[in-house]
Amino acid sequence: MVVTAPDADAQIYILNESVLLFTHEIEKLKKLEKKRGTALDVINAVCAQGIEAQIILVRVEEKSTITETQAEMVGSNAHLTGMHALKHARGHLGVEPGILLAPAYSAGRLDNGKNPVADALEQVAEKLQAIAVFDTGGKNAEESLAYRADFSSRFCYLIDPFVRVANVEGGWSVKPASPFAAAMFIKRDKQRGGVFWSPSNQDVHGILGTARPISYFDGEIDHEANRLNQADIATFIPARLSQNAQGQFAANGRILWGNHTTSSDPLWRFVNVVRTRAALEKTIINSFRPWANDENLTGQHVIAITRSLTQFLDDLIARGALLGGRVWFDRDLNSNSTLQLGKLRIEFDAEEVPPLEDLSFSSRRNSAYFDRLAEDIQKKMTYQFGDTLETYRKAARS
Repeated sequence: MVVTAPDADAQIYILNESVLLFTHEIEKLKKLEKKRGTALDVINAVCAQGIEAQIILVRVEEKSTITETQAEMVGSNAHLTGMHALKHARGHLGVEPGILLAPAYSAGRLDNGKNPVADALEQVAEKLQAIAVFDTGGKNAEESLAYRADFSSRFCYLIDPFVRVANVEGGWSVKPASPFAAAMFIKRDKQRGGVFWSPSNQDVHGILGTARPISYFDGEIDHEANRLNQADIATFIPARLSQNAQGQFAANGRILWGNHTTSSDPLWRFVNVVRTRAALEKTIINSFRPWANDENLTGQHVIAITRSLTQFLDDLIARGALLGGRVWFDRDLNSNSTLQLGKLRIEFDAEEVPPLEDLSFSSRRNSAYFDRLAEDIQKKMTYQFGDTLETYRKAARS
């Protein structure tokens, strides 16, 4: 995450440098100090879900204006400052972020154009094959839809609206929802043992409701939650609908609702499908290099590679992450000249499991069931009027 924390210990949280933080490191958390900035909002959202997590934090300088602070967050690709510091987190810290966010500063459009922080973080997400979570920042659905129109990446997940969170004064404050959505990704991953499931339809702890009411009706499509979802924007729905006497909806949504990325390709519409494919490709690249590369290119070695990849796919199928997958050697793509140069190409296919998003039940009448009623009547008529007293006596003695 890319955050501001103006009161943080500058010796630990060095500006524009990725820092690894575990949510149970109390002393390290204390070094963030006070409540200014956005860092603690993310940490509190994660901890509210009752989970432990590791967080890669990049602190940037909070300037006197929002625009100046946004420029610090965007940073420089050449100097790896701002959010670009996340790109070398793996080399620097040994871990790579899978969920990216820059709460508050990535929300809302700027001068009738795309938010620069969101645009830069989207680029980092594409590079890392990670999911960037953004608040639309819209005051209403129309503004949120305008924000949505600026995105087409499979690695972006939008959430609307902001949420209400309890504060230390005994009241509540309006906060970005992206830290809570990100926390639900982490929680779901831990619960299910991988990135293969959507965080949608899960109760979110730590929020009192939404900043504005979001209408939702089970079994209906004409409500704001569905309008947002159809535009690939996640939202929050209530566990139970609540309206006042005037028909106004309560802003009591606490269930994360939405499976979609902002991809323009419908094949990459579901966020768990995107994350599964990214995890699949990264694992293959990282796990085969240590033992497969630079060995003699023999038939036995090629068989070992294909068997290892097949076993990996079979494991994902058994875990419910893939519907199927297969591995093969395509002779047409491996000519004598390429093999002679030590180049080998192995083909595989796989199909991720989509979430059950649209469940429909069809209700019909069937008058043929009256045949059962008629048969039952006939049996009872025979039993009551067709038997004799002697038959009952024999039945009683037996």
